[in-house]
Amino acid sequence: MKPDILTLLKTLQLSLENGKSLTNALNLLQNTTKNKDERIAYGKITRSIQEGASFSKAVEKYVSPSPDIIQFVAMAEKGGSFVKTLKSVVSYLEIKNKFHQESNDKIALPMIYFTLTATIIIFVRFFAVPFHIQEAKTYDPKIFVIIAEHLDMALALSNLLFGGLLLFSAYFFIVMIALFNYTGIVQGIAKRFASRLPMSSKIIEYFEKFILLSLLSAMLKNGVSLKTAFKTAAAGTLVPSIAKQFNGILAQVSRGEKNFWTIPFFEDIEQHLLAGAGTVTQLGDILEQFADRARLNALAMAGKFFRIITILAILLLAFAVFVEFFTIVLTQVLIQQEIVNSAGRA
Repeated sequence: MKPDILTLLKTLQLSLENGKSLTNALNLLQNTTKNKDERIAYGKITRSIQEGASFSKAVEKYVSPSPDIIQFVAMAEKGGSFVKTLKSVVSYLEIKNKFHQESNDKIALPMIYFTLTATIIIFVRFFAVPFHIQEAKTYDPKIFVIIAEHLDMALALSNLLFGGLLLFSAYFFIVMIALFNYTGIVQGIAKRFASRLPMSSKIIEYFEKFILLSLLSAMLKNGVSLKTAFKTAAAGTLVPSIAKQFNGILAQVSRGEKNFWTIPFFEDIEQHLLAGAGTVTQLGDILEQFADRARLNALAMAGKFFRIITILAILLLAFAVFVEFFTIVLTQVLIQQEIVNSAGRA
């Protein structure tokens, strides 16, 4: 079990604020934790720093947090005050964890419904249909033909159900990986797909906006130059279209241009407010407000997405129950009816 990144950074922040060195703070964590794996990780981080590695590189190697956290920690090392910037990182991470927690509360129901639907599909295809086929073979060949046609319809319905389940569950899991997976490559691929899909594209856009504006705000308020801040932000996003826009801003800043906020990433009203910022600190405050607004928009869109997915999952489960009824109950009714009809004809 790897160390919790929030616990690590928060403890370091408090220790550094009370006059301890970085290695002393890490030694304190290593000596106080009761988890063996965490103790080993803290020891490795300490040794890496003593051997000349940066704190951000050591954390990336032995804790493996999400890429935006690495960007934040690296920014803290470059900023004017490591402790002050680390405090901003902790605050950002607490908000991000709250976002995850609020979203995770809405994931359980779709997961349950998708699982139940998949269970019914497996039961129908691999147990119910083969059982009834074998049972029908013991009856008159005419009855067998009727039952086989009925079961072929059941398989067709189960195929339709499986296609719907595959489509909507894949959509759901792509968005979940894009939002909550901490592996940079996997999350990057998921974000590229999610940013091209209906509805999820807005969730990813708002979520990336929250991450990047929080990053930019903290950097600017802690003395990092505008050019360095945008360069870090451009490298911190996993969505190519957003990275391209930020690289465009970086090029304009490098050329000394002023009106560099006119990109799709910022809304019209945001562009006007940013253009009116008088100082870098004021700019950081405005970006912080935009970041909080983006977080609320992301939560609202995510809530709407989860409601729609839950409704679709319920409909799939209802269809699955019908397929099960069609396969098991109606097959038995059809068998009994054909037996009675055969006896009457005899």
